[in-house]
Amino acid sequence: MTEEESLVRSARKGDAAAFGALVRRYSRAVVARQYGCTREWASAEDLAQETFVRAWQGLGRLEEARSFGSWLLSIAGFVGQEWIRKKQTGQRALAGLAEPAEFRRDESPDLPLAEAIAGLAPEVQQLLALRHDLGLTCEEIARELGRPLGTVTKTLSRAYAQLRERLVRK
Repeated sequence: MTEEESLVRSARKGDAAAFGALVRRYSRAVVARQYGCTREWASAEDLAQETFVRAWQGLGRLEEARSFGSWLLSIAGFVGQEWIRKKQTGQRALAGLAEPAEFRRDESPDLPLAEAIAGLAPEVQQLLALRHDLGLTCEEIARELGRPLGTVTKTLSRAYAQLRERLVRK
């Protein structure tokens, strides 16, 4: 049994310290995943907290202790998608209101890049956030997410190619 499996089993029994160790282990990955959805650090951190609360509450439903990381990131994905849906619903409700000139989205110098990134799959956005926003190496990302190094580097390489293509078209 790995250290992580032991922590998960202890957390299932109500050991808050064990769950705290899991939170520390996965916090960067979860915040990065949420940043991929929000593109705002404060919102990403709020969504990460929501993710960990839901994970704590649902820990009894986790079937395999060894799959904690992927299970947690799937919860993060669900929480992030909920946030996006709520934000889109709110934007539709406010669509008729005039936006002050200093806040117009079309005046942002980073808009083309932000739009290109937003068009990528959430998993790819997560990798980009871990790599560039948090400054992790590909090896650290692979370790953090429990993915093979080759998968991480290949996915990032494809993401860069997609971004170049999308930015050239604009």
